[in-house]
Amino acid sequence: MTAFLDATNAAGLDGKAGKQAIKAEYRGQISVKGAASFSGSVDLDEHFKADEPNDNRWDYGVGFTAGTEFALWIEPHPASGSGEVAVMLRKLEWLKAKLKTPDFADLAALTSAAEEKGEIAYRWLYSGKTSFRAGGKEARQLAQKGMKLPERSIQVG
Repeated sequence: MTAFLDATNAAGLDGKAGKQAIKAEYRGQISVKGAASFSGSVDLDEHFKADEPNDNRWDYGVGFTAGTEFALWIEPHPASGSGEVAVMLRKLEWLKAKLKTPDFADLAALTSAAEEKGEIAYRWLYSGKTSFRAGGKEARQLAQKGMKLPERSIQVG
């Protein structure tokens, strides 16, 4: 078992090998390059929707191995307007609160490992249209919370 899957188990989550926990429609937008590989994934939204139906929940955690193992958090979400930034920031607050709990300590450590590698740990995946631009108000709002502008695809490695 991988450190990511061990960490999901410690958090009481149903981690899956590779990208299996990610809905098929998004899997192709997340890839690795070079010697990097997927070490696991988890669908947080599915896990917490019954207990927290009205919360803005983050969707996916994904474990990667590229020399060391680390975790990224990926949220497929529309990027059609500035109102979506507010929703994303609420989802991020929800996720960061989870990562501060004792059960999520190992996942938090894997998130820190991503940041130590220079990865942006919290990623916004979108399809469709967006009008956000680098240096704009939305980019600054996201950067203040440790995110960058939405991406059409995410490549790690």
